Amino acid sequence: MLKQRLEIKLQNKLVLTVSLKQQLALLLLPKLELQETIKTELEENPFLEEIINIEPDHEPLRDLSKYYDEEEEKVLSNRLAYKPSLTNLLDFQIDLEFEGLEKEVAREIVGNVDEKGFLSVGVEEISKKTGVSPQYVETVRQKVMRLEPTGIGAKDIKESLLVQYDELFGIDNVADEIIRNSLDLITDLNSLTERYPEIPEDKIKEILCNIRSLKPYPAINYLDEPVKYIEPDVYVYDRGEFFEVVVNETHIPKLKLTTSYRKLISDKTLPEETRKFLEEKLQKAMGIIKGIEQRRENLKKITQLLVDYQADFVRKGKEHLKPLILKDIAHQVGLHESTVSRIVSSKYVQLPTGVLPLKAFFSTKLSTSTGDISTEKVKYMIAQLIENEDKRKPLSDQKIADILKSKGINVARRTVTKYREQLNIPDSRNRRIKK
Repeated sequence: MLKQRLEIKLQNKLVLTVSLKQQLALLLLPKLELQETIKTELEENPFLEEIINIEPDHEPLRDLSKYYDEEEEKVLSNRLAYKPSLTNLLDFQIDLEFEGLEKEVAREIVGNVDEKGFLSVGVEEISKKTGVSPQYVETVRQKVMRLEPTGIGAKDIKESLLVQYDELFGIDNVADEIIRNSLDLITDLNSLTERYPEIPEDKIKEILCNIRSLKPYPAINYLDEPVKYIEPDVYVYDRGEFFEVVVNETHIPKLKLTTSYRKLISDKTLPEETRKFLEEKLQKAMGIIKGIEQRRENLKKITQLLVDYQADFVRKGKEHLKPLILKDIAHQVGLHESTVSRIVSSKYVQLPTGVLPLKAFFSTKLSTSTGDISTEKVKYMIAQLIENEDKRKPLSDQKIADILKSKGINVARRTVTKYREQLNIPDSRNRRIKK
């Protein structure tokens, strides 16, 4: 005979509210996408209202004459045409989030994804090529799938959607079941409710809405990607003794909550369905207002830390870049490393010398006899050695490694080869000029 009893059980569980989801989403957006998102929300959300005729918060933002003479020129020159490279994006994240042998295996994995973003070879094949166990490859692959774009390196659509859902909406056993076993029914609500009668219809509707917002192919945004335009998210002014950081919020509307709808939501005669709709819209509106504020604060804080630490890089050039990894910045701003990675991977900063991606401030390190040195500086030194070589007798990669070793920088020949290829410099045979 079964005995019924009551139990109190404590467990840790992260619940992402509508407001929190909105805040996290805005945190990652570049400026132009943020503008479009706010514009759409102003049109669709009855709780949001634009504040008109507000004076600029920050006077130095007007001081753009250092970079631009005319307003029209400023708008045109700020916007840089670019074509996103999936390889570059992944390579940057792997450098920051993997170390040692994991990094090599991760690069082998992303080097074997097809145009849709799925792994085109088996784990066993990568295992043989890298000399590690299949279990080790699989562990690294699970981490790779959490990079941006989420789901990259998945074996199929289902696995990609499972990872994306987990990352965006949190672990959900019902969603997991639908994606694994009923993906063919996501356009048929009636069939799903019949298959899962124990699950409330509203819950199934919410999951279907979430699934439809995911990307069937992780690399879909990188297939024949048209030219896009970017605008600096942050301006940095060199004031001599310090750097002033100003977040670019030009043309971003100032928002506030409307009062009329807040009164309406307190009306006790409202139908429950209407009340639920309004409460969700209110949460979303609050999330947007809070999200814009958090985005401004975190972007300013991260940029300030970066330019202060890399002051010589800002003023003197790439060869003065110091080693800096995500963990260093994440610890100081109180955010997770993956969040910092996603923030900096899509943001641009206007320096006195030009526009750079924020990710350019990061560099892994190599140990030398005199201390750590950034990999970017080593690449610069390799480029300088090749530029000044005798073109009739160009330096081999081994010779370059020997020269660097004499300077206290112990790098292997294969590392020199890798850095040279990343700099798009031919090997010594193809650099040779006959007398």
